[in-house]
Amino acid sequence: MSRKISRAVPGDRPSLRWLLSASICVLLVPAIAAAQGNTRAKRLERAASLINSNQLAEAEHELGYVLRVAPNEAVALNLLGTIRATQGRLKEAESLFLRAVRADKQLVGAHMNLAHLYLLKGAPAKTIAELREVVRLDPKNTEATHKLARVLLSQNQVDECITFIESVKQSQPRSAGLLVVLGDAYLRKGKADQAEENYLLALTEQSENADAILGLARITHGKGDNKTATLYLFRARELVGNSPDLLYRFALVAVKLELLEEAKSALERAINLKPNEPAYLLALGALWIRRPDFLAAEQAFRRAIQLRPDSAQAQMSLGYVLFKKKEYSEARLFLERSTKLDTNTPEAFYILGLIAQEQGDHKQAIEIFDRLVQRFPEFSNAHLALGLTYLTLKNYQLAQRELELAVKMNPDEPKAHYQLALLYARLNDQQRAQEQMRIVEKLKNAGKRMEDESDVLAPAKPGPR
Repeated sequence: MSRKISRAVPGDRPSLRWLLSASICVLLVPAIAAAQGNTRAKRLERAASLINSNQLAEAEHELGYVLRVAPNEAVALNLLGTIRATQGRLKEAESLFLRAVRADKQLVGAHMNLAHLYLLKGAPAKTIAELREVVRLDPKNTEATHKLARVLLSQNQVDECITFIESVKQSQPRSAGLLVVLGDAYLRKGKADQAEENYLLALTEQSENADAILGLARITHGKGDNKTATLYLFRARELVGNSPDLLYRFALVAVKLELLEEAKSALERAINLKPNEPAYLLALGALWIRRPDFLAAEQAFRRAIQLRPDSAQAQMSLGYVLFKKKEYSEARLFLERSTKLDTNTPEAFYILGLIAQEQGDHKQAIEIFDRLVQRFPEFSNAHLALGLTYLTLKNYQLAQRELELAVKMNPDEPKAHYQLALLYARLNDQQRAQEQMRIVEKLKNAGKRMEDESDVLAPAKPGPR
């Protein structure tokens, strides 16, 4: 594929329990301790302790007393916001955290809680703004530093992520976690040497860092050294333990190495440990498509939609499976929902065009693919599909234009060369037809398989950890 989809990814939304733990254990107690020596401070300390013990009603009683006496007490507002977040009352929690930072702009805990809350609500821009404020107020706050780097990368703000981590490296001790994120960012930029350097540095800090090892597996695979990549992968397998997100990232690398059983096993373990993570289900569904087992894939995608109905990727994935099952009407329904949720992803439009092709509506197929190549000129599959449609209609001039473009844009894709060979044969240009078939054989011998539509459903990239 010439273009991959940007998707929602696991690890980007903290649990409410995590929000509570971060609030109490890391951020709030120091602020309370600074005010020791009076009744209000003692009640705040007691409330913090009660929240940490999950005695929320008793904690709220203590905070009620403080807020009656001092309605703008920032620490009390922050603690009460933590209780509301734990209860799932996120709107009230946000209001309380905002009141806390208005009362005390220097209260790191309230800014950090807002960052966690916005991450939970899927508001990355607000998350980044609050994390930047935490880092400004407390440059040595490692949780905020690491989380900011990961969220920047997850939002594809790659340059900002690299600049931020490089600046942190100059002023703070080296951190294996940050070095891994920096490696991921350089890899995203296509700078494999710099990525490799940072993964290796991470291993000098933490020799059993599974993410760094998986990063090295991806790099060696990219260099064509699948033997070494597989060794790295199996080394990482011994370290992932019962971490669902690590199992997920392990599975993504296993897919690249065509170790589909390893990937499937890891994803199933991840889902057992964390059953409500849509990205794991999307990745598992994509694997089932390659088996192929469309019924199992459909079940995975329907479950993902139940968990994340606003996921364009989940809607498109289910639409694709229904297309493969020839259930075209329902397939269109989910694909059209996907295009409304995300207008900047060509793949859903592409599959709609394939449905038109399958139903013999060549006019509609041409309209869809032509709009695609106009809007996404680098999306090679659309040129290939458009060329095939023109070939079916015996419009050889336009077919040649599109198929030659597809080959030029994606020279390692055997399918485009094969179709171009058929076209040249129809044009009685046997020399060029044979030349294209030789390329097909060469690519197949090199392990290049003919892409099909399922390649648009590749598992998502790993996200913040």
